[in-house]
Amino acid sequence: MSIAEYPEASGPPAALLQRLAHELAQLVSHWSSQFDLLDSTDQERGFVVEIDNEARAHLRFGDGELGMLPAARTTFSARYRVGNGPAGNVGPEAISRLVFRQTVSGSGIRRVRNLLAAQGGISPEPVAEVKLFAPQGFRSDLQRAVTADDYVALVEREFRDSIQHATAALRWTGSWYEAQLAVDPRGAEETAEAFRKSITDRLYLYRRLGHDVAVQLTRYVPLEIELTVCVKPQYLRGHVEGALLDVFSNRTLPDGRLGFFHPDNFSFGDDVFLSKLVAIAQAVDGVQSVEVTTLNRLNELPNFEIENGVLPLGPGEICQVDNDPSFPERGRFSLVMRGGR
Repeated sequence: MSIAEYPEASGPPAALLQRLAHELAQLVSHWSSQFDLLDSTDQERGFVVEIDNEARAHLRFGDGELGMLPAARTTFSARYRVGNGPAGNVGPEAISRLVFRQTVSGSGIRRVRNLLAAQGGISPEPVAEVKLFAPQGFRSDLQRAVTADDYVALVEREFRDSIQHATAALRWTGSWYEAQLAVDPRGAEETAEAFRKSITDRLYLYRRLGHDVAVQLTRYVPLEIELTVCVKPQYLRGHVEGALLDVFSNRTLPDGRLGFFHPDNFSFGDDVFLSKLVAIAQAVDGVQSVEVTTLNRLNELPNFEIENGVLPLGPGEICQVDNDPSFPERGRFSLVMRGGR
């Protein structure tokens, strides 16, 4: 466009040229290379350079939310530098000429030399190798739940102060998969409805698309246990019995110890071992000998628990022995006392 063709062409030519330069600058914008666009706003002009295995560069611009989206028909003029990899690591005094793309006259250059050896040139890293040796930080910071173990890890991380352990399984409901979780609350036997809802809401932020989340009530298995205890002659039978009932209770004792069947002492899949029962009872003052005469699930027939020395529990089960006369369905613990005074 000539000055004569420019509308409102009046005034000195210098002012008109300055005005033209200003308006041209409004049409030209600078875009800069970024490492990534994750922190870019929709007003930031940035792009990411991605190199393929053929050493060709591809520019990735923003989408209008993470980085500005270029307007249609935008024309770009690129300024970039290229290298030649390890071949450029030449020794000292190896460079003696300077070649220009266009003829340069009166440059004033009299001599070209490199006093030191060049260094830093490396070969491009293959894409397959980049994927293999990429930083592993994202693997340690779990942000998505895909497998059942992922759900367990997330709920134990997010609610570490409120629960001891959790268990999960993916079940096909006929239309989609449902992540079914059970949690072992700290210091309690039952999971409150409000607490279960808070866990469900939290896990919805991490769940895989197509997964539903259901936090179920923990499955407690009431047990029936009976010990036959022989008391030493010099001890009162009633005192020893009271001490044993405290030791095998589900309460916190006056000295701060937890009773053997306290909810915090057992979690999912923790078996009850006969030898442990004997050892705990034998450690009480006044106990001469102990025999486990009953060890089975409440209201179920024995299944060789005493012969095998263990009462096994499933992965989603927790033993329960409250020994509360008001709630006999929560497990029973009884003693048959012999000897003593």
